[in-house]
Amino acid sequence: MDKKGPFTVKELKHLPAGKQVWGKYLIIEKRERKTRDDRIIIDLKLGDSSGEIDAIVWDNCSVTGEMKAACVIGLLGEIRTYNKRLQLNAKRIKILEEDPSEYLKTPDIDIHTLIDKFDTLLDAIVNTHLKEVLHRIFSSEIREKFFKSPAAKSIHHNYLGGLLEHTLSVAELCSRAADSYPFLNKDLLLAGAILHDLGKIMEIELEVVPSYSVEGRLMGHIVLGSELLSTYIKQMRKDNIAFPEKLEWMLKHMILSHHGNLEYGSPVIPLFPEAFVLYMMDNLDAKLFVYKNKIEEDDSDDEFFSAYDKFFGQYFFKYRYQE
Repeated sequence: MDKKGPFTVKELKHLPAGKQVWGKYLIIEKRERKTRDDRIIIDLKLGDSSGEIDAIVWDNCSVTGEMKAACVIGLLGEIRTYNKRLQLNAKRIKILEEDPSEYLKTPDIDIHTLIDKFDTLLDAIVNTHLKEVLHRIFSSEIREKFFKSPAAKSIHHNYLGGLLEHTLSVAELCSRAADSYPFLNKDLLLAGAILHDLGKIMEIELEVVPSYSVEGRLMGHIVLGSELLSTYIKQMRKDNIAFPEKLEWMLKHMILSHHGNLEYGSPVIPLFPEAFVLYMMDNLDAKLFVYKNKIEEDDSDDEFFSAYDKFFGQYFFKYRYQE
């Protein structure tokens, strides 16, 4: 590659060790530590709209300005390999007064297209009780927050608009399951898919770099989502609009059980078919996002396996067979 810069993260991952590079990146995470000989090291996770990469800042690196998460930096450095993974060794860093939103990853599909698909999904609900509560929820200030929110802080769909993208994927999977298994209540299943992660608009702060809110840490999105649904159903009844009690039980159960197991944060396990399908499809979409991302983003030099992932406790086989 003859290009001299600036390099995107995606481009950096195709460069050889020893290559001098420069570019502009968003600081996603910053951690400070000391070596055994008391040298101060700063570990950075940098990103742009094309991906993320780790960088290391030694005490002899020239830094102009204050480094902190969510700020944009200009970086001159060198590509290094550490534990079989690419790493940027910073030589000079300058804090830039630039809009960080330009460096954020976004859904692959245009956000307005996703919003149109979401509105079409809402209109497809036939049951009058479910249609009413969904339109009440998504005709309020919740609508804008929901469309902007990430689906997670770090694991899957962890970018602005990620919650909407994930919700639509889960709803589409649920719709296909309902078409294959006609005994399923399709309206209930789709309503559960739409609402299953609603609490994330309160669990995750709408900031440049996603972080957990206080109530998110204390209660989690599953409880917050169920409580928010309760608020709207109570208001319907105050307005003399009926919402069947048994339907309320089932819809709340789908939110509360969608992680499938107690050890994964659900206070109850799925106890009826629609709740089970929602759990499976939510898990499928999240897991496939992880596999796809680990394969595409891996920067190890091994042809077949990714670097060991401490969070998931495994390697990922990244070879893709093609005729």
